[in-house]
Amino acid sequence: MLLLAALAAASPDDEVARSAARRAVLSEGLDAFTGVGLESDTRAAAALGDCSLAGEWAEQLLSTACNRDVGSVRPTGSLRTVASLFAGEADPVNEAGGTSNSLLGARVGVRGAVYSGPMVARVNASVGLDVAPGVVPTAVLPEGWMGYDTGKHWLGFGQQSRWMGPGQHGTLLLSDHATAPWMVNGGLDGHLPGALSRAGRFRAELGLGVLQEPRDDVALPGLLMMDLRWMPHPVFELGLNRLSLFGGEGRPEVDFAQLLVPSEPHIYDDPDKELPDQNELASVTMRANLPLHRWFGGPFGHLSGWWEYGGEDMIVRQLGTVDYPALAGVANLYGGEIAIGPVVATGEYARLMDDTFRWYVGHRVYHDGFTQNGLVMGHYGGTDSEVASGSLAVWGERWRVRGQAASVRRVAVVETQSGTVATLREEERELRAGLSADLLLGDVWLNAGYAAVAFTNKDFVGGNDPLEHRLVVAVSAGPELVRR
Repeated sequence: MLLLAALAAASPDDEVARSAARRAVLSEGLDAFTGVGLESDTRAAAALGDCSLAGEWAEQLLSTACNRDVGSVRPTGSLRTVASLFAGEADPVNEAGGTSNSLLGARVGVRGAVYSGPMVARVNASVGLDVAPGVVPTAVLPEGWMGYDTGKHWLGFGQQSRWMGPGQHGTLLLSDHATAPWMVNGGLDGHLPGALSRAGRFRAELGLGVLQEPRDDVALPGLLMMDLRWMPHPVFELGLNRLSLFGGEGRPEVDFAQLLVPSEPHIYDDPDKELPDQNELASVTMRANLPLHRWFGGPFGHLSGWWEYGGEDMIVRQLGTVDYPALAGVANLYGGEIAIGPVVATGEYARLMDDTFRWYVGHRVYHDGFTQNGLVMGHYGGTDSEVASGSLAVWGERWRVRGQAASVRRVAVVETQSGTVATLREEERELRAGLSADLLLGDVWLNAGYAAVAFTNKDFVGGNDPLEHRLVVAVSAGPELVRR
């Protein structure tokens, strides 16, 4: 997000539409989850109920999902084309693996969906060229998913970028920073029947997939995703998240019970790494929101705060004689947001440092850890980092201007022995700042933005202090293919 949602993205208008949907959900105090990223148009529309609450952005960019009839098999669909140009050497973050080593590039992509009753097929893809130096073709697929999806219940297969957690600039376990894994996933979102509905809203999702990108450790490891959310009242939300790496080419099968509940998370006396093993991440999340607009009206929007508490590993503790898994290698993410009138201000701080555990990477078997093509699947700050970030957005009916900034500190850990941590002498630091503008003209969405990144000791090399830039312009257009 920090280097502008449009940078090299297959469909940059996604970020605008879903940000508008999230803003409406919070300000109106709707009975809908916002601590989970609105991964699909279907769930964004389901969260809103009435898409007009999110204004022109949702009505134009989510119109097919908002107006679909799950009870009718008559197909409806939409197709938007997107084109973007960028110049500059600074890499984007949170762009589904869409990084680039070139100074100049272009992308052309499509964002489409077909609905027939509860059945859905969605695609969000782009191809392009990176030039200067050399000419390198590139392709990005943030989403290619098909299955059953009503927004309240879903089951399907494909590749789908996710944002699992309440953070706005980053999230500890699973974000859209790296290429999304291929996965079979299913879930439900709603209230329990009858009198049990008073317990609040629940969301549960289970996914099983594979990390398909080339790796230096174990090829094609399996990925288990577990996500449970509870909202006893629209002002408060709790979540439990978990990711697990297992199996892969040449690795023994994992016991199914251990995969679901890792009661013995560590393997001992296995120097040749012949026994099955798992690499674990887990987190607990909280979000509180005051829907000021719903309560007081006028210019007020919402006031929100969130906390994500994560562990890079599982350890076993005891409650009496009962063993239970607990988190180790702790990381924290804190954030808050206030919306008044057209202005939305967000601040966030994340710390992923621990004296024993390396976040995302360094496991005894899966040393590439939770990465795809060298990019972490969670917070873009990566292992052993501190990130403080903020953004200020001003919304109009059909336009948005947003400024963003962040400070990132990274430490390079060489090894850890007997409680002693050895690091490289130099720390890498970066200051990021960006400004973007969005404009909706009928069916056409326009974006332009600029970002600058000032490094100190880049790549942990003393005196390597470059100033990098990125300029981007993008356009997306296209009406619904079938109108009712």
